[in-house]
Amino acid sequence: MKHTRQLSTHSRVVKELLTRYKDTFTAFCELLNNSLQAKATRIDLTIDYTGNGIQKAPMTRIELTDNGMGVAASEFEDKILLIGTNVKKDGQGVGRFGALQIGEKMTIDTVAFDPVGAHYTRLHFPLDSSTISSTLSKVNLEYDVEVMKKKANSYYKVTIEKLHHNRQGKIPLRNRISEKFSSDAIQQSIFEKYPLQIFHREVQFTVNGAVLDPSDFVIGTPALKKTMYVDLKGTEHAFDIHFYQVKSALHKVKIFFYIDHAGIKSVAHEFTYSSDWYTPDLGTWFIYLDSSFFNSGLFRNIDLDSLGDEEIRNLKEFIKDTVNDFFKANNKRFEKFIAGLEKDSAYPASFDSPIAQSRELLFQKIAYIVEDDYKLLDQKNEKIRGLFYSLIDKALANGHVEEVFAKVAGLSDVNMQKFHQLLQQTELENIIAFSSAVAAKLSFIDFLYELTYGDVAGVLLERSQLHKIIERELWLFGEAYNGCPHLWSDRKIGNILEELRNKYLNYQPSKEDENLVPDVEGLDNITDLFFFNEKVLDNEDREIMVVELKSPRCAIGKKELQQIDEYAFTVENYPGLPRENTRYKFILVSSRLTPYTKSKMKSSREKYKVPFLYDRKAEKNIEVWVVEWGELIELNKRKLGYLSSRLEVKNRSVKEKFEAEYGNIINEKVAARLTRNKSSLTV
Repeated sequence: MKHTRQLSTHSRVVKELLTRYKDTFTAFCELLNNSLQAKATRIDLTIDYTGNGIQKAPMTRIELTDNGMGVAASEFEDKILLIGTNVKKDGQGVGRFGALQIGEKMTIDTVAFDPVGAHYTRLHFPLDSSTISSTLSKVNLEYDVEVMKKKANSYYKVTIEKLHHNRQGKIPLRNRISEKFSSDAIQQSIFEKYPLQIFHREVQFTVNGAVLDPSDFVIGTPALKKTMYVDLKGTEHAFDIHFYQVKSALHKVKIFFYIDHAGIKSVAHEFTYSSDWYTPDLGTWFIYLDSSFFNSGLFRNIDLDSLGDEEIRNLKEFIKDTVNDFFKANNKRFEKFIAGLEKDSAYPASFDSPIAQSRELLFQKIAYIVEDDYKLLDQKNEKIRGLFYSLIDKALANGHVEEVFAKVAGLSDVNMQKFHQLLQQTELENIIAFSSAVAAKLSFIDFLYELTYGDVAGVLLERSQLHKIIERELWLFGEAYNGCPHLWSDRKIGNILEELRNKYLNYQPSKEDENLVPDVEGLDNITDLFFFNEKVLDNEDREIMVVELKSPRCAIGKKELQQIDEYAFTVENYPGLPRENTRYKFILVSSRLTPYTKSKMKSSREKYKVPFLYDRKAEKNIEVWVVEWGELIELNKRKLGYLSSRLEVKNRSVKEKFEAEYGNIINEKVAARLTRNKSSLTV
């Protein structure tokens, strides 16, 4: 018998509700949840995969059949045709329409016992959303009802056809077929969502006739840890934490939050987590957190990315500690290896700095993987270990970790995969390379201080080559020169600048000029040093920097200021030197400034409000800078010290991220430490 009924809601409400899920697989799981709520013990999934190139999606049709209670004819309108109702506790009664997010056509076939007529009914309801106009409330929906003469087995079947993904034109993201539907991924995807039901055989899932057996997914017996979480109010919440080792090549740890949705436990949120005590050789683990604490509106109704209060920070510490304890207890091999590694005389000493925490952590894990192939700690040759460990450390510091290991270390394919997975879990390479650069600059600053103020006799050769050393460390003169190479392209201009330099700046200090540094002996052979550099600026202008390094015996006094002023004046008016799109920066550096120069520099600072800037020539865009080595060193020390302290904090953060890949669950203010797994889509 054919029945006709209008869908009782406004069209705008329907459009919002029927496509409200974040992706097609989530919408599909709502159909599975409906089956579980209907007390189904068997759910059969049939997917028609297509191999032709005409279809965009990997399939053309999806059919889901369960052996649950079904829907009787007398209940059909209330349970199926009313949208936005309270038919289902804690729901809006729209899950049954999740199929329409996947395809335009949905067909429901169901058999159930009807208590009103005390008989069984078979119902057939096709719905093609492409026929629903903007005035949905006026659309008549038809369904067929057959009263059965005999007792029948109840079931509920949903068939999805005319998949949105196969339409022409641009497909909205929410309608694209998730990669979780692919023939290679569908079984694993269902297991990830319903592991308890599958492992405990509460429900038998089949995909195209193949039964999802627990042994196909799980290695051994899952571990269950029962514990209590104490919130900030002192209230205790029971937590069941299930640890599954699964058959997968991911070599990662995934954490899932279980939510009780209308009496059905299913996964609400998924994260990737890395424990300090987890190493890739332990395989892939799925960890499910089950607690009534997660059933509050805080977790069910608010996106985790928007959370960030103290309670969440407290919870994330609890989760991290629990997971770390589990892997620590199960990874004695790693603990023993690290203890032996740290005691080994070949262990790099470069990890003493606080900003090297992240590098040391990654070094230890890489060394652990390398040990599988080379058994370095078992070898008596300390030089071999020292060379190999040094290679690891240098590779980390230079940011070319994977390339070096792929080409030099010769790891086995299995261990190279482990190594790759380890790097993919973190963003440590960038922070390690930056930390190493800061540490190297701090070390250079100490070296420069010894060159300019220490016992020069001990660094005589280096002091005589100071200009060549500084050429490679131009960052000393400002952040704009960080990473800037020493370049020069115009020999003619260089010859002019050097000729003028020899004319105006080549001068020996004397007592009469009050610029002779006392107590400096045996350095007559170290003269003033000079170099120039060219840099193309962001606006395509060219900057020519000329650096005059006075000898250890020469302080910058009245005579030197007069010389650099004459030099700048001559350059300003020299016809053979370019004027357009060119800036000149002259830097005069010495280990001492005379009182006269300090007074002049104080006046210049009040005038220009810029440290070390002595004069500006407007005619040719020329700046003259005068600086004492001690001030330049101190300025860079302060900058690097600030970076170092910031890096210590960043290293701790990154180290925690490496330990717990985005740290501990659910915290708005530490969202950068939480990897929220997004659904993949077929494109």
